[in-house]
Amino acid sequence: MKATGIVRRLDDLGRLVIPKEIRKQYRMKEGDSIEFFIDNDRIVIQKFDVMSKHMEEIMIMCDTLRAIYQNTVFFLKDECLVKTEHKVHEHFLMIAQTHRMKEFENERIYEDSAQRYKGLIYPVTAYGDWYGSFIIVFDKKELEKSELYAVEAFVQLLSRQQQQ
Repeated sequence: MKATGIVRRLDDLGRLVIPKEIRKQYRMKEGDSIEFFIDNDRIVIQKFDVMSKHMEEIMIMCDTLRAIYQNTVFFLKDECLVKTEHKVHEHFLMIAQTHRMKEFENERIYEDSAQRYKGLIYPVTAYGDWYGSFIIVFDKKELEKSELYAVEAFVQLLSRQQQQ
């Protein structure tokens, strides 16, 4: 995206209105955190992503879950599968942005593949907001609900971190 600028005045309380088009494009809503920082005599405004500081931990969690479940496990954040080269199929993205654990069957996950998969979606939510989901794909073996304590623990941990 090319750099563009808009001139806005601060009100008497020092507030700045971010135009609706920009809020829509960057999916900013009331209550979202915004980060301000100074860079070479410039004030930079950036949407604060609370999950970004946990991405290394999330990758370790995915690796751990892969080892435990012996299936493909990845984390879906925004519109991308973290640390993969694949783009998410639009329909699967809509399914994955859930607020409760959900099973899926015969769904396309990847935009560049027609293959269909079965598995589970475990969302990370806090205060009604969706932050991402662990996706467990049953490509090697199916799991019983009683085997899913590890992913449930990771989801609770990440949800609590978002609430702090």
